[in-house]
Amino acid sequence: MKLFSDIGEFLRTLNFVDIVFFFAVVILMVLIVTLIYFIKINNDEEPKDVKEETAEMKIVREIQENSGKVEPNVKFTDYERDQEDKAIISYDELLNKGANYSLNYETEELKDDVSIKKVNLDDLLKKQETEMPKVDVRVISFAKEEAFLQALKQLQKELG
Repeated sequence: MKLFSDIGEFLRTLNFVDIVFFFAVVILMVLIVTLIYFIKINNDEEPKDVKEETAEMKIVREIQENSGKVEPNVKFTDYERDQEDKAIISYDELLNKGANYSLNYETEELKDDVSIKKVNLDDLLKKQETEMPKVDVRVISFAKEEAFLQALKQLQKELG
């Protein structure tokens, strides 16, 4: 019983700040011990957490192993290979392919304001040679560009 009375007497001699500091140190020590405990538990669980390979994981592994192979899994006929080569994948490809061809006409007649054209069925399509459009590029000097930038900044200041 003398032990409890000595502890009580010791606590009465301490100021409020000393008691707060004492309990803060005790709480900090408990938190550090808890943190070390959680770190040790997590390190121990990693080797035990090895899971079996699922069906999806097997498929992914097989795809990664077989990605280096060049042989296709599907055997194409000549017709299918031709269709695959001529297939249009995107809208841009469709526009580019369609713009490069036009019909071959043998003759053209004008009857009653209607244009009648005879199509050459032996050579139906002809490829048009398209030239790259010439773009007129204008370059302004650095001084003019700086002056333009300053004018924009001034306009922004006046508006804002």
